[in-house]
Amino acid sequence: MQKFNRLILKTSVSLALIGALMSAPVLAQEAGPSSKYGFAIPVKPLIAALADFTAVTGIQVVRPGGAAITGRSTPANGSLTPSSAIETLLHGTGLGYRFVSANTVAIFRPGNAGEEQAINDGSTVLSPIVVQGREENAWGPAQGFVARQSATATKTDTPLKETPQTVNVVTSAQMETLKPTRLAETLRYTPGAVTEVQPSTSYFDRIRLRGFYSINNVYLDGTQLTPSGSLAVAQADPALLERVEVLKGPASVLYGQNGAGGLINMVSKRPLGINQHEAGVGFGTNGYAESTVDLNGVAEDSVFSYRLAGVARKTELNNDLSKTKRYAIAPSVMWKPTDATSWTIMTGFQRDPEGNSSSYLPIKGMVLPNVNGRFPRNVYTCDLSFCDYDRKQAYISSDFRHDFSDALSFRQNLRLTRVSVDAQTLSPGALQADERTISRTALDQAATTRGVSIDNNLKYEFDLGATHNEMIAGFDYRRFTSDNLSAQGMNSTLNLDLFNPTYGGLTIPTLVTRTNNTATQQQYGLYAQNQMSIGDWRFMTGLRQDWASSDTDNHLTNATTETKDHALTGRAGLLYLFDNGLAPYVNYSTSFEPTSGTDYFGSPFKPTEGKQWEVGLKYEPTSFDGAFTVALFDLRRTNVTTADNAHTCAMAPTLADCGSYSIQTGEVRVRGLEFEGKVSLTDKLNASFGYAYMDAEVTSSNDGYEGKVPTNTPRHMASVWVDYRFDQGALDGLMIGTGVRYIGSMYADDANAAKILAYTLVDAKLSYDLGALSEKMDGARLAISVTNLVDRKAVGGCFSANYCDYVARRMVIGALNVKF
Repeated sequence: MQKFNRLILKTSVSLALIGALMSAPVLAQEAGPSSKYGFAIPVKPLIAALADFTAVTGIQVVRPGGAAITGRSTPANGSLTPSSAIETLLHGTGLGYRFVSANTVAIFRPGNAGEEQAINDGSTVLSPIVVQGREENAWGPAQGFVARQSATATKTDTPLKETPQTVNVVTSAQMETLKPTRLAETLRYTPGAVTEVQPSTSYFDRIRLRGFYSINNVYLDGTQLTPSGSLAVAQADPALLERVEVLKGPASVLYGQNGAGGLINMVSKRPLGINQHEAGVGFGTNGYAESTVDLNGVAEDSVFSYRLAGVARKTELNNDLSKTKRYAIAPSVMWKPTDATSWTIMTGFQRDPEGNSSSYLPIKGMVLPNVNGRFPRNVYTCDLSFCDYDRKQAYISSDFRHDFSDALSFRQNLRLTRVSVDAQTLSPGALQADERTISRTALDQAATTRGVSIDNNLKYEFDLGATHNEMIAGFDYRRFTSDNLSAQGMNSTLNLDLFNPTYGGLTIPTLVTRTNNTATQQQYGLYAQNQMSIGDWRFMTGLRQDWASSDTDNHLTNATTETKDHALTGRAGLLYLFDNGLAPYVNYSTSFEPTSGTDYFGSPFKPTEGKQWEVGLKYEPTSFDGAFTVALFDLRRTNVTTADNAHTCAMAPTLADCGSYSIQTGEVRVRGLEFEGKVSLTDKLNASFGYAYMDAEVTSSNDGYEGKVPTNTPRHMASVWVDYRFDQGALDGLMIGTGVRYIGSMYADDANAAKILAYTLVDAKLSYDLGALSEKMDGARLAISVTNLVDRKAVGGCFSANYCDYVARRMVIGALNVKF
């Protein structure tokens, strides 16, 4: 461990260190050639931009000790002297330069006495910069808000501008700015993602994508985290994540059973191969307190590298009684004996000794009129004398990669997961006649989920005629087993007056076992995908065959129910790359998701199916660091269960077994438009823009809902975030940021009788780099983050007539972070 803890210079300069130094001025030197050259170097990785500089001028760029350079350049265009050109390229990076001869320029970090002394006295050999720097990859950090690579849509490290499907990426820099505490909060500025439907629960994240919600669409590092059919659902804290990516539309071709709206893939923090440490503390309103740590290290031989990310946090939600606590740590280590082989082991341990799901209120008094007025926001519907929650989760992941040659490579992704939850709660029932009192049911629940996920694939690159092909073929398997036990009971002492709640004095009834079962879900699939390049054309096709099953052993009745499904899904996309950064595309994709139950004849239900056409345009400017996507889509979910009116007792009274049955003739359609823009201009300005228009409709239903709008699906959504960092004058080191989120009106019920009003929320942030005051405090930063700045009291959504939720109240957090 001593080797791991020793700070050494010869590793790559970290993105975080460059970020902390960005506010420092570039140290320009007047020495050097005075001839002018024609430059046309766009925004690109700095290491590549310096290589272009050498190609134009013939001047060699060197670095003391050969340390690598990271980050992105500022564009250099026009007729410039070498001194002006390199000063422009380095602007905002915190790096300085000095011409040591007419044909050599040295890059160094201002304030690093060793590097500057090496340049001045020549005592250390200056090594030329080699174009093998730390460029962005799909599993690592991006520069600022703008990500350019992703593997979520393809399972390969593919440029986003060459991916013919919408992929939204929230980078670690954006998460650091927005200060989320859960997955739903990371996507607040992502168009088409409705995240405020149930913000008061800490048990799970309920997120709707393009109008659809799914229990199968949350993934970690490319494999499903846990299915949410059980109380024992895992969560990953944003402090442990490098990025969060959303693949819009059906995504079964590479992942199997999934909802029609899309897939969320969280990417864990993993070793960066550098020596970099960061720690932080934060305190705020609503009892908020947090401490974080993120440690990176590398052995002297660079074969082993490690990372340790952790967080401890406590806070209150929409009232002073709904408390949450979390302790999470994620150690990881990478072994890379050669450039052709790497093996990363990632582990995660999390404990949530306190959680909350006790702030839901009835629809009458939230959305519909109530004779007593509107419910207050700070109502706690549980009771501290009974309610409790405790979750323990752990996982271990293995990411093994090996290149057999330049053309053939293998990857195996494996994770073992265990989650256990013990919870006692008072579940709210229907609102009584006085429109102020609810009944409550006492629930005692325990659940444990154990899971294994494994994905193996081979990638083969080859040329065929005028085409270049990148083909992957793979096999994946997942199995989750959940033990579920619950008991319940109710009496009148559990009733609660929502306008004048009193707590304590409960008489808990004898609880009767309600469920005692073991549920097993498993899936295995074969898939193949080819990404073909023909000049500036990109053509992607994929096909997958899945086999899925679900078994439930009811230990109360000794009965077993079993469902087996299989499905063939596919995808095709076409994209063209213009030289100016524009890339129009079109794609078609499909998905499937198993449906439990049987019809009147006893036949198991077929899986629901998702089908989407999408036409879009991507744009990555050549003059500044930005990425923009606009997409039009037509998304349909078919085989939806709806009432079987032919076998009701009203329609068929002579049937001995008439009653309430379902049939799969329902359909829901969402047509819409999405726009997203991300901009990062050196270290000064970051911006995020988003807009979504969703025309959602139930196009087929026997329940009387045909022509209605699905619940919790706004027609319009819009958001903007902008922050600016000052790097000179009296405001040097100060960052000011603000964001606005608009959610249009939506319906709270299937019949569209209750409309949730549109609302707008404002967020803000101030931070100050203490290094602007003194070099001794370089890497330290103070910040104040505010969500829901004006403390808007708005309804975020309704899951049912008894479960509506307010958006989260105002939160103010002050934090100190130090990088060292």
